[in-house]
Amino acid sequence: MSEKKLIWLPNNAVTRRQIITGGAATAAAAALAACGGEETGSSASTTAGETLTSITAVPDTTAPTGGIKKGGILRMGTLGGANDLLDGQQIVSKADIARIVTGWEGLLNFDPAYNIVTDDSIAEEVESVSAEKYVIRLKEGILFADGKPVTSEDVIYSFQRLLDPELAVFGGSALRPILDPTGVVKIDDRTVEITLKQPVATFPEALCGYTSNIVPVGYERFAGDPTNQIGTGPFVLKEFEIGVQSIHVRNEYYWQPDKPYFDEVHIIDFADSDAMVNALLADQIDVCADIPATAVETIKGGGMNVLNSAGGGWTPIFMAVDIAPFTDNKVRQAMRLIPNRQAMIDEVAGGYGTIANDLFAPLDACYIGDELPQRDQDLDQANALLAEAGNPELPALLAPNDTAGLPEIIQSFAAMAAEGGITIDAQVVDGGIYWGDEYLKRPFGTDFWGTRNFLAQCAAGELPTAPYPDTHWPPEGSTFVEDYNAAVAETDLDKRKVITDKMQTELYETGGLIIPFFGNQLDGFNPRLQGLVERPNTLNLDHYGRGYKNLYFSE
Repeated sequence: MSEKKLIWLPNNAVTRRQIITGGAATAAAAALAACGGEETGSSASTTAGETLTSITAVPDTTAPTGGIKKGGILRMGTLGGANDLLDGQQIVSKADIARIVTGWEGLLNFDPAYNIVTDDSIAEEVESVSAEKYVIRLKEGILFADGKPVTSEDVIYSFQRLLDPELAVFGGSALRPILDPTGVVKIDDRTVEITLKQPVATFPEALCGYTSNIVPVGYERFAGDPTNQIGTGPFVLKEFEIGVQSIHVRNEYYWQPDKPYFDEVHIIDFADSDAMVNALLADQIDVCADIPATAVETIKGGGMNVLNSAGGGWTPIFMAVDIAPFTDNKVRQAMRLIPNRQAMIDEVAGGYGTIANDLFAPLDACYIGDELPQRDQDLDQANALLAEAGNPELPALLAPNDTAGLPEIIQSFAAMAAEGGITIDAQVVDGGIYWGDEYLKRPFGTDFWGTRNFLAQCAAGELPTAPYPDTHWPPEGSTFVEDYNAAVAETDLDKRKVITDKMQTELYETGGLIIPFFGNQLDGFNPRLQGLVERPNTLNLDHYGRGYKNLYFSE
């Protein structure tokens, strides 16, 4: 399918893992992107995917008015290890996400309704001159954490770094197919003009990724020296012992008045969820991200709180459509008839989730998963389909041991299959191995994704050039790529929906994803920590308190 030209790989920022190898293609995110729901407040905004005329800033009105204890050290627990990295435009694991949000910011972001806004971002205005030309103007007075002003040269360098195919940073995957460095031109010290290779009506979404950040000229990934880890975010790196912890101190030049509230944020690695939860209960940390559902009652019983944020995040089982036996759609459809979806929510997510229908993007206005027949458990039909396919031997179903919910989902799936006499060899492997060189080459496994819109998710995982092509979709003979190209270039929302309806129907009928449910995000925290809000989001802890700047200790 290499002859098919992709118009755009949009990315709302993905919350996921990816290989750390030279030249590995990575997405914005994802987006694992991922731009999650954040504060509202911009009256000049647009829904994701809508043609943009102009997005401008409004004053921040979200700051608390009282009861804030300024200062102190926030101790944040996360699952991490020897593969941790720090790069203002790249992530691999959730530990990397927990750190990147401390120090770097992008040009645009999403509010809780997935409107594109300039709140918590450094652009003053993004003007759509046409579907292929955009003018970006920086807010006045924005400084990097070393006190130097952010200029158009930094924006140009940031785009150059995002577009560098050898670096292949997460934030650039949305941009590389549609933009080259010659398309980013300085107008004045605060303004750049961007000319795309072709019209892309939804280009502003690519600027919303939490890895599509602005870095200073000459910036490079952390390699031992914390002094060069400079961004515009609320905190700046002081120390980083990979696999152990990082220490981030208040950015004295931060552009939002009176923020952040903490003096320091310490992000501490834990090898597993049990150790992290025990540290919270022992008051060794103040907050921890991504707790297992089985720990909710334990945490509450220990006097701590749980942030339960509904959303469109999902942990799919994937089947590579180009690797036998999953080249046969009968086998794929049989696998989709195995899960008892409500039982899986109860077993895997502790009841914290909603039933899905093997389609993603439930928060997108174009989502049709609720309009198609709900796929339920039917073990007899699953067996019949497997028999028609010749009862092929199924490969091992793998999951990593370092991401909450993934081991549980394959074990639950295998147990449900066994009820119908179908043997699934569910194997939990070391996370370092799972996310290594064989990741994305496996025929049968699991993964995790955050909330994003449909076309953005297609770009991240369901196209030949996607950075995380779990299913190796689409199969030969499909028009999915052509449909995607037409949808992303279509400025009429009604016409675009006709195309995306077709795409979703194809994924429902012949796709390689088993999506049993949409899970909630569960995070544990000490009651003295304030500022967390339960709302649909891509990133844990309400976008990590937008880089921890919205969080504070009660007086």
